[in-house]
Amino acid sequence: MGKVGSSTFWLDQTFDETMSLLEEAKYYHAYRFPKQVDHLNPCQRLELTRESLRITSRLSHMISWLMHEKAILNDEITRHEYLERNIPLAEESICTSTCEEVLEDCPKRLLSLMDRSLSLFIRASRLEKMLRN
Repeated sequence: MGKVGSSTFWLDQTFDETMSLLEEAKYYHAYRFPKQVDHLNPCQRLELTRESLRITSRLSHMISWLMHEKAILNDEITRHEYLERNIPLAEESICTSTCEEVLEDCPKRLLSLMDRSLSLFIRASRLEKMLRN
């Protein structure tokens, strides 16, 4: 039988926060982003698109990790099985790197999403590291 109670509070809270940010990023990229970067040259737009996709990658990796944690808590997989199949979140270089040169032309909303997704990813990476040890 799975584990229940306060031990899953952090998991549910982090999952909800990640999903909320993922939804926000989805709508931003679909509706606001195209209008905010339309005036930029193609190279600048490409750099900002890359950063937008980095946000999605961070959040998608976190959702995957959180779903694995739920599976571990529900005894659907073991911690050992998870560790064998997945590298640590902190080693996902596409998610941990940042690009300083895009900041000059970056819309404030995208900057906010970049900062919040990185902060959340770092927090999740720390949690995962504690659970790995």
